[in-house]
Amino acid sequence: MDNAQISQYLEERLGGRPVKAAVFATYTFDPAFFELEVVPLLLPENSSFSIDERVKQFQVRESLREAELPVDVFYDQNIFRIQGESSPGMEYGCHGVSEGNRAFHPKLSLLLVGNGAEESDSLLISAGSNNLTKAGWWDNIECQHWEEIGQRDGQGEFLQALKRDLDYLQGKQILQSGNGAVAKIQRFLASCVGDPEAPPVHYFGLSSTKRILDFLSEEISQLKEPVELEIISPFFADDSRNNLHEAFLDLGVSVVRLLLPRDDKQEALCNLDYLAHIDSLDNVAWADWVKSTAAPLGVGKEPHRELHAKIFNFIGVDRAFTFVGSVNFTYKALNENVEAGFLVATDAESLLEVISDDLPDVSQRSLDLAPGELDQETEGVMPQISLTFDWLTKTLSGAVDSESPIEIDLIGPDGAGNPAVTGWRLRNVLSDYTGNTEALEKALANGSLILVSGRVCDSDELIAPHRVLLQQTHWSHKPQLELATLSPQQILAIYAGMSPERRQLLLTDARVKRLFELGERGETSLIEEAPLENEFFSEYAELFHAFRMLRRDLSNEQSTPKKRDYYLTGTGVDSLPTLVGRAAAVLEPAKEGDQPLHPVSAYLLLLSAKEVYRADKFTDRPYVSQQLEFVESLLQRIRESKLIKLSSDREADRERFLEWFETQFLEQYRCPTEEVEAGA
Repeated sequence: MDNAQISQYLEERLGGRPVKAAVFATYTFDPAFFELEVVPLLLPENSSFSIDERVKQFQVRESLREAELPVDVFYDQNIFRIQGESSPGMEYGCHGVSEGNRAFHPKLSLLLVGNGAEESDSLLISAGSNNLTKAGWWDNIECQHWEEIGQRDGQGEFLQALKRDLDYLQGKQILQSGNGAVAKIQRFLASCVGDPEAPPVHYFGLSSTKRILDFLSEEISQLKEPVELEIISPFFADDSRNNLHEAFLDLGVSVVRLLLPRDDKQEALCNLDYLAHIDSLDNVAWADWVKSTAAPLGVGKEPHRELHAKIFNFIGVDRAFTFVGSVNFTYKALNENVEAGFLVATDAESLLEVISDDLPDVSQRSLDLAPGELDQETEGVMPQISLTFDWLTKTLSGAVDSESPIEIDLIGPDGAGNPAVTGWRLRNVLSDYTGNTEALEKALANGSLILVSGRVCDSDELIAPHRVLLQQTHWSHKPQLELATLSPQQILAIYAGMSPERRQLLLTDARVKRLFELGERGETSLIEEAPLENEFFSEYAELFHAFRMLRRDLSNEQSTPKKRDYYLTGTGVDSLPTLVGRAAAVLEPAKEGDQPLHPVSAYLLLLSAKEVYRADKFTDRPYVSQQLEFVESLLQRIRESKLIKLSSDREADRERFLEWFETQFLEQYRCPTEEVEAGA
């Protein structure tokens, strides 16, 4: 706990090691910040991103897709309904968790990392006070503790607690995926063997069946009395009748010092009645940071940092136990909410000192309600509704966490326009929507937030209109607004084996050019174009080579289904359907500024695409057969259009000549040592 940012600690803990899976749990969640500032930390070290947020999001989305890094985020669904403003702009797991009147309040990070070819993986685990927001990772005074375990050096009870926590999170996912981050970390934990000699790790997790007070009492009873307690918490009781501190006195604590949070004017962020109540007690006192602690935190300096850390520091005669985590000094936090944290042995040093002067004035700023105590009075109920849309199969699925079925309508996030889906009945098991999804696809064009309304079928009680973060999958097949464009030559160069770094440069430059066209260039600049543009089609052999390399790359056993789907049927900047679309442009009237392919180039490109789509290894992938039919229809239109000029002696027998040419082009010949494809 100092003036450093949480993101700095993450980078230090990773130490350049590759991340193989990442799971985050948070109370409040800001997808925009997460994608621009946290996800890049999880990607390979050589990733270099633009300072322009619009370009950076495009770059991160592409890098995340290429890395195929599984990421899962779990957030409190109830608070997101109220405070959520942004929605995901790239593909990772977003799972809203509702625990009824309890808050889902942990702040956990679980990162599976590699340690090199000769060593087994490790799991990094952090628990703290930091939400997955800009304030939580960059601005506030926060606290965090890290642990790391390998396959053979973890403490047995800690391993079992982590397994239970991952099982808990798995149960909160609407879609169960064996390739997701939760599943990947579960498999790692299943391979771990506890070390009987490992020191104990005192971890309070998501699946803990004890109250936090019972968890703490087992350890602090070992401290030599008298035991003093320092409580650092931005939230606490706000009425003069509350004596929550007595629960700690019952554990053997003799004195409690309670940090008084302050605003940027150094006024107390506290209810006046509770401020006076604590001040009147003999065994509890308001406190400030000691100077040695305040300086590293930047307390009293500009810019002002809001207190958000949650620490319970139990100080015995010769040692101390410090609980670092998400637990506030409130009844809900200590007894009901889903929380997480570590109890760590520390030196017997005070963080706080009693305020000896008069207490400051109470701030006039409106105080936030503590987690789990939000006022959610609405005209109707808000059951936990989980929704997902698969762009590959165009399938909308959903479920409701209640015994009674519901009937819902889905409208765009701003509530304007006609409903995209009406009268859809949901039950407590995942089911698919059978109607047309075109209107929903338009509503999802710019985000994932959907306004939901409806009724409870058994009681006819109305469901209050509220926003739900709809989980989108297979983003590689989602139509991209303001799509950056590459020339056919550039796409084919990527197929031919261009380096990932060069590909990223081309894609970034295309994105920047698109911003220029829209008059939204911002702080961007164009890269110098390589001579690729005019030279690539100097010989058709380069076209055939590009397709041969693409087919070889996608046929490789290391090529994943996600990668194959992206290039075969996706909507990406350099996907094969995009390139086919460039070839199809020769059949349309030329637009001003366009430089369409030569008809012969388009024809050969389509024949090469047909050859790829016909490959046995790809025919089982979704929509490949439809894409093949589309390519064949384009070929037929080119044949009939007579855009391709033949010599006078062949023009008379045009149809038969083209039929013979295509047969020879697609025929596979076998040499004594290798298979040679006619088109190559």
